[in-house]
Amino acid sequence: MNECIAYGDCNTEGLEGYHEPVWAELVAGHFGLDLVNCGHTMSTTRELIRYAQAFPPAHYQVAFIQYGLVDSWLVFRGAPYVLYYPDNPFRKFARKLVKKLKKVGRSLNLLKRLGAVSQVPLQEYITNIERVILCAPQTRFVLVATPPNLDEPRNPGIETYNQALHDLAARHANAVVADAYGQLWRHRSECLMSDGTHLSAQGHRVMSQAVIAALNESVEPAVDKTVPSQ
Repeated sequence: MNECIAYGDCNTEGLEGYHEPVWAELVAGHFGLDLVNCGHTMSTTRELIRYAQAFPPAHYQVAFIQYGLVDSWLVFRGAPYVLYYPDNPFRKFARKLVKKLKKVGRSLNLLKRLGAVSQVPLQEYITNIERVILCAPQTRFVLVATPPNLDEPRNPGIETYNQALHDLAARHANAVVADAYGQLWRHRSECLMSDGTHLSAQGHRVMSQAVIAALNESVEPAVDKTVPSQ
């Protein structure tokens, strides 16, 4: 096997119209690996489970998992969620209805009235990722921490989910964490786009460097570190 796979959200897929290599492509190029990119905008670890069924991580040397932005997003209690993958016309229609419902919810201040909850609760988030790790014990997993957001009230939740990734990796010999959160935040004007969420070209480079370092520093790396950078 000389392949790797990336499961993740918009910062793994790349923003529409963005033409520079995303972090996963930079990492794959560095190690001379062929990449299968399963990044999908707005997706969560609920989509991860479906992607892992369609593209089993056991078929790959290295698997990157990068979710948390949407998982940690606060919504009003009871807010519905419609999967983005696998997609179909019914789900597309249902997401439009959910979007309108959430817009009405914001106007009615339902976040305060009904209580705020994470889109994917922390325990479910970790359970979903751990389920994928356990299904492929021979695959090397890199759990990629979620970047900070320029909408600062979102960052405490993101940091909580990132810390949970560190705790999860400590329980599994075939998992490491790549965490560029601090560096991305210190250089946020260069690393984050003006929308506050998506990584810039510099942000993708910083993220890729953290992933490369995590693989190089792991005790039993699944990649051949003698492969020259491309």
